[in-house]
Amino acid sequence: MIVSVHIPKTAGTSLRIGLERALGTRLLLDYDDRPLAQGPEHDARRSRSAAEVRADPDRLVRDYDAVHGHFIASKYLPLGERARFAVFLREPVARTLSQYRHWRRAPNAPNPIAAGIRAGAVGPGDLAELPEHRQIYAAFLGGIDLERFAFVGLAEQYDTSLALFRAIFGIDLPVLRENVGSSGAEDDGLSTGELARVKAAQTDNALMYDRGRRRFETLCTAFL
Repeated sequence: MIVSVHIPKTAGTSLRIGLERALGTRLLLDYDDRPLAQGPEHDARRSRSAAEVRADPDRLVRDYDAVHGHFIASKYLPLGERARFAVFLREPVARTLSQYRHWRRAPNAPNPIAAGIRAGAVGPGDLAELPEHRQIYAAFLGGIDLERFAFVGLAEQYDTSLALFRAIFGIDLPVLRENVGSSGAEDDGLSTGELARVKAAQTDNALMYDRGRRRFETLCTAFL
């Protein structure tokens, strides 16, 4: 079973639509966990959701060929070796700025950070420095090493990544460009100092991205 982790603003929406078209009812969407949300109520919801996976992993494997969504990858470790983990990564400064732009233009985003961005109280540097965004890749991977992932794609090399996905999983997905924003810092009118602030806050994500890029290159060599 493919366990596809959708980290925000890493081409996951395009991948989701492609998987829906390819797999239909054999795709399970898992978007309720909100891994970045803080507080006991969110912790309790994620705990309940993880317990459901532990309770009957055989049913999941029987009923679905893939699961895709915003969840912590370790949630699906109860599937054992039947779990084939997949994830897209994106250069972290570009990902952060894309997240900022997305929330700036999303009037109904249900979180206080988005509201702060829309009100002008939270800037790109503020977003980048939030603890949950400083280590967003580690948070979504849930302690699973990237070497355990059967597939690692790069948003910047989306077409090649889909070819790799097809080679590894045998699923031919359409090349889509959904929910895509611009990727240039110049579109945000960022000063040199503010951009440097974003970069400095994304050091841990940059290290994880570099590991993912190496994993991507290794997989491409093996499968393409």
